[in-house]
Amino acid sequence: MRKSKKGMAWFFVLAMSLALILSGCGSSTTAGQTAAGNSAAGTIKIGAPDAATGSLANEGKLVHDGYTLWQNLVNQQGGLNVNGKKYKVDIVFKDDQSNPTNSASLTEQLYTQDGIRLFLSPYASPNIFSATTVAERHKVPMIAAGGGAKSIFTRGYKYVFSSYPYSGEYLGSVLDLLKTKGIKSVAFLHADDLFSQEADQGGEAYAKSHGFDVVYSAQYPSNTTDLTSQLTQIAQKKPDALIGTGHFQEAVLLVKESKQMNVNFKAIAFTVGPSMPSFGQTLGKDSEGILGASLWTPDLPYKDDIFGTAKNYAKLYKEAFGVEPDYHSAMASAAAEMMGMAIEKAGSADPQKVRDALANLGTISLFDGTFTVEANGSISGLKLPVIQVQNGQAVTVWPGDFSKNLKDIPLPPWNKR
Repeated sequence: MRKSKKGMAWFFVLAMSLALILSGCGSSTTAGQTAAGNSAAGTIKIGAPDAATGSLANEGKLVHDGYTLWQNLVNQQGGLNVNGKKYKVDIVFKDDQSNPTNSASLTEQLYTQDGIRLFLSPYASPNIFSATTVAERHKVPMIAAGGGAKSIFTRGYKYVFSSYPYSGEYLGSVLDLLKTKGIKSVAFLHADDLFSQEADQGGEAYAKSHGFDVVYSAQYPSNTTDLTSQLTQIAQKKPDALIGTGHFQEAVLLVKESKQMNVNFKAIAFTVGPSMPSFGQTLGKDSEGILGASLWTPDLPYKDDIFGTAKNYAKLYKEAFGVEPDYHSAMASAAAEMMGMAIEKAGSADPQKVRDALANLGTISLFDGTFTVEANGSISGLKLPVIQVQNGQAVTVWPGDFSKNLKDIPLPPWNKR
């Protein structure tokens, strides 16, 4: 993976921050913890440091709501069945302000001050990377539901699990679709965080191995507010397609500045943004036809015992929050569901028993798909769809028969929209 000097500096600062946090960590339990493990008065508490503010607040809200929907449904059904006794679920959220160092310190706080022993992750791979370091030290499980950087799972950790595939797998389906539409040359532009770097690396490798001409590749600082210099360079290369691997704010910025500069593409695709309801709301007609890598859509033919079908999940989510869900919310709900399955399978909320149950889930089918929990905590086998923004909404356009829904490739120029 390519790493910029800034990226390496960020990694060093994060490592030092974690060292300071962990140097003060003990592993003592709190007085309120019971023999059942992480439960008291018929309630199982689960910690979730997540972004309510900062640059990742949009995505963090989707993750928050995905967790919350699962919690509410479980509690409406009487709670989790732990050895014949029902336990309600209480997810304790703390705002990490989109900051990886805060993700670590809040995980520590939830452990030492709140006595929590089971965790759902924050959004974004850098934040997950730091939070799981704390969880691993204390030997408590955390399920990642907001980032799939492979580096999270290559540290030999035993208490880290995921509902996400690896970031490097995100763009394969998008490129397969573009191939069918005659796209030959591609420009890649990515942020300098873990997820974006790995998604870009995987996408570029897939593109080259499948006959695309990668005419441009560059990295920019996460949360940047100006990409005009990169777009100027891209315009000179005249690629058929632009693929951006970053986050919501950066995807919106690329669309706005491409239009302002009249830099046109036959196709535009992003790893994050198009599937989110706020993408179409923010950009209006300029979002039309843009493609998005996705991990889930309501059209997929999957179901489970908690949410029912994928379509029913979307119905329940909209009833609860007033908007259509995207994959961020769905994958968060799936992670929470995995935690619930493990607690029930373990017959306990004891963190070691829950960890062992997670490690032995094997191949499972949920409303988001069928996948296998691997030995390192990652998952494999999840089939990834592609969405396109149409009339402000995310429409499934890949794979297979969903391709009949595809419109406007090649995209019309900005002045014809």
